[in-house]
Amino acid sequence: MSDNKKHGSSIGCDAENCEYNENGKGCSARHIKVDGKTAHSTEGTCCATFKARENARF
Repeated sequence: MSDNKKHGSSIGCDAENCEYNENGKGCSARHIKVDGKTAHSTEGTCCATFKARENARF
């Protein structure tokens, strides 16, 4: 079980090809980093923790 579930928090994830995506149920990364230093809205941000799955199909 991932640490975020042990502590009762959950982070959604829509990146199906991310190593940390738990089959659409959320993010299993221990920590996340959101990037977007010049963003003025959420559309200008991205998950800097993203790691492509080795078996990802595009």
